[in-house]
Amino acid sequence: MEGTVQELMALLDLQDAGEGVFIGPPSNDGWIRVFGGQVLAQALAAASFTVGETPAHSLHAYFLRAGKPGRPIEYEVSAMRDGASFATRNVIGVQRDEVNFHMVASFDGTSGGDDYQSEMPDVKPPESFPDEETRTAKLLEGASDEMKERIKRKRPIEMIRATDASAGATGPSHTWMRARGELMDDPNLHRCVLAYASDMGPIEPCMRATGARFGDMGTQVASLDHAIWFHRPFRFDDWLLFSFEAASVSSGRGLSRGTVFDREGTLVATIVQEAVIRARD
Repeated sequence: MEGTVQELMALLDLQDAGEGVFIGPPSNDGWIRVFGGQVLAQALAAASFTVGETPAHSLHAYFLRAGKPGRPIEYEVSAMRDGASFATRNVIGVQRDEVNFHMVASFDGTSGGDDYQSEMPDVKPPESFPDEETRTAKLLEGASDEMKERIKRKRPIEMIRATDASAGATGPSHTWMRARGELMDDPNLHRCVLAYASDMGPIEPCMRATGARFGDMGTQVASLDHAIWFHRPFRFDDWLLFSFEAASVSSGRGLSRGTVFDREGTLVATIVQEAVIRARD
């Protein structure tokens, strides 16, 4: 099951414990802390279960403590508003009586009205890149032993790096991503999977701007807060282009902005993340 979409679906199969509490199963991905994208996806799934079929249009989250692998996370969902158009949910993530995550998500089923979007970057289509085995071998070149193990392990999201991601490289990063398998038609499921993928590399341009890279033992990196706006319908079992750029690096923190486009150039989401980027004590 490693590296398949079923692995991710198992993580999103939350147990309804009643009274607005949903229990997210633990992952077994070998990380020393719970992957932030997993928490985002599970929290959004928990909130979505309380609003029916209305799709999410935004979420704003804070990572308060590092999650412990191998332990389930309880998501406590409360209704902040149920209006004629918008529904708002507050979600608290708890592990062993400690709050490690907080999110507010908003849902809106409105359609129509004026339409405008920014243009998609000029990036080669996913079919023009080498196969996954060749791409993986390229990523392994020069990687630390710790990073090699992570690179070798297939994840539920397939990635194609369309730009140079080496330390010191400048400019935005462009990455094609898709789920490793067909997804059901539920719009909120596709949003949850995008939330999972949205934590896969957004802060990388900020690290490159400082000459750092993932796996550097002398650099501490940890997500602080994360926001996503969902603009238009999409499917994540087809390729989506994630484009991230560094907006600021200061005071030991880096801020990245990102846009997500489908194959046809439709802007489907916007992502902003701030993270700690500083030398270890």
